[in-house]
Amino acid sequence: MTPSTPEPAPAVLHPLPEPGGVWLTTPRLTLRRPVMDDLEGYRRVHGDPRTYAHAPASRPDAERCRERLEEDLDAWRDHGVGYAAVIDTATGELVGWAGLRRQRPDGRPVLLNLYHRLVHARLGQGLGRELARALVTWALEWREEPVGALVDEGNHASLATCRSAGLLEVGVRPHADGKPMVAFEAPELIVAGATEVGGVDRDEVLDLWMRVNEAGGAVGFVPGTPRGDVAVALDTHLEAVQAGRALLVTLRAPDSGLLALGFWLAPGSRRQEHVAWLVRLMVDPERQGRNLGRLTLAAMTGVARRELPHVRLLRLDYRGGLGLGRFYEANGWTEVGRIAEGLRMGGDDYRDDVAMARRVDGRPLVPDGGF
Repeated sequence: MTPSTPEPAPAVLHPLPEPGGVWLTTPRLTLRRPVMDDLEGYRRVHGDPRTYAHAPASRPDAERCRERLEEDLDAWRDHGVGYAAVIDTATGELVGWAGLRRQRPDGRPVLLNLYHRLVHARLGQGLGRELARALVTWALEWREEPVGALVDEGNHASLATCRSAGLLEVGVRPHADGKPMVAFEAPELIVAGATEVGGVDRDEVLDLWMRVNEAGGAVGFVPGTPRGDVAVALDTHLEAVQAGRALLVTLRAPDSGLLALGFWLAPGSRRQEHVAWLVRLMVDPERQGRNLGRLTLAAMTGVARRELPHVRLLRLDYRGGLGLGRFYEANGWTEVGRIAEGLRMGGDDYRDDVAMARRVDGRPLVPDGGF
């Protein structure tokens, strides 16, 4: 991608790591903000011709590696995000370079370019997928620019990595060298509040809710529930949005198809005005396995941080028996209460009623007013 005249960077919403400090982690890797002392490792990653099999002309020489590392340092300083050193957490070894860089390709709006490159010995271990999923998820929570990527149509591993991270194909665009590449972008995030709720396609939202319900999703009903019953619940939420007591957050595909949604609800008590409740988080069942659950949850947290500045604490309840606790815990939520067999789904099917919470700033929960 070829950047043009840069636009002013948005205010940094996330805690910016110091040079050399940890940015984010995955199950096996640690990404840290780079420093000039990383040059030797940078050259080792980018100087190996085996890692440029799909673009040999793009491999930098030793001097260009120095220049590119300096550009990475500048990106972090100027924009609060950039490409980072990838460290194997178990060994402390630098095994790659990955991250997000603000770019404006071909006069299009600014986006965050997704990038990763690993040493040859670590290819084929699923690390690229692990990195891409974590980076796109991070961006949906902490940044407002969309994430994009350009991939050689013959690079099947990178194509699969982008798809597994939740990115969607949006056509073919030229690379800086003129070569046509497959273009990917993250789903579009749309927030509906009191003034936008009239533009919500009620039937589209209801159709998604019914599909998720029939697939066994924990969205308030059991499979086989009549459409009219679900419609009543939806209308209650939309009335709350129109009254300014809720937000509807949706993720959409480039063709405007609805992929996922969730609602933030305000509590009824004045003593809980600093709390927002997450309800009806759902993803199109046909898109499972594409990281969309994590992206939707991350996007909703980012929306709460930006759109609800009075909110400090996020809450949700979920139905036991579906493994949802592991999903929420992996994304920064903490179980704060559980009623065994507190929910009856029908017949002899009883499930735990589980409460979870997280701070909107992502810091650990501290009891007794320890904010």
